[in-house]
Amino acid sequence: MRRQIRPWLASNGWLLAAGMLPAILLVGALIYFTGWVVAMSFTDLELVGRKSIDWSWIGLTNYERLFTRKGFLDSLWTTVIFTLFSAIIGQSVLGFLLATALRGTRGVLRNVVEVSVMLGWLLPDIVAAFLWSATTSKTGLVNNLFVTPFGAAPVNFINDLALQIVIIANIWKGTAWSYLLFVAALDSVPREVIEAAKVDGASPWQRAWLIVLPMIRTHIATNLLFITIATVTYFALIYAMTGGGPGRQTQVLAIFMYEQSFKIGKLGYGSAISVAMLIIVGVMSLAYIRMLREPK
Repeated sequence: MRRQIRPWLASNGWLLAAGMLPAILLVGALIYFTGWVVAMSFTDLELVGRKSIDWSWIGLTNYERLFTRKGFLDSLWTTVIFTLFSAIIGQSVLGFLLATALRGTRGVLRNVVEVSVMLGWLLPDIVAAFLWSATTSKTGLVNNLFVTPFGAAPVNFINDLALQIVIIANIWKGTAWSYLLFVAALDSVPREVIEAAKVDGASPWQRAWLIVLPMIRTHIATNLLFITIATVTYFALIYAMTGGGPGRQTQVLAIFMYEQSFKIGKLGYGSAISVAMLIIVGVMSLAYIRMLREPK
């Protein structure tokens, strides 16, 4: 079979090259724009004004500003909290628990849960942001159901607990990905192994910890890789709900970069923030990729 394929490949190389052309162009564009951002991070380029034309190279000044001026480190800490609780703990753990609880079940309950989970994933970010803002406002559903009926004054949750509400909204928005991945992962675990462990007297916790989790370790790492990258760079839902406020309570790195680049107009500084985000995501991705390797 291979001998039959190789002559065809040799005589139709142009067709393979044409098929690879879109991928080559895409990779080339990614490399070009990444290089452009890295280069601009060493300049004082601005969006408007004299420096938008007559910019100059300033070396590592923008990177020094990341650690010497207030803003970047605060946004980095907010991003860490947001990513840890909404993605690594929230979406991943909730998705696994739902997949485990609904494994092997059929019927109305599973359909309702899956539709509810998928709804958050399918809704556009702007629509989801409006929904959560309206629900957690002083006149929203949360106050009308759980606060004012008991005689308490209405609470403006989106203002007083902004980061917590944004975290909950992102968990609701993104849990579907983890749920679907863990459903597929759990289906790959042989039931015979689970039944054998049950016969041997292993408790449900022991079966989950000692058998199921090690067998789906690569799926867990893959899930964490994708949701971490998506959450560290997340912008639309947070910006639509809070704009990074009140104050800087929800100003994650993506919003900080946007404000420095396009509101204040410091494109060079904004490029340095982008490069810092790229390095952070790259380091985290390498850690997850190591988890994907089979243990020796």
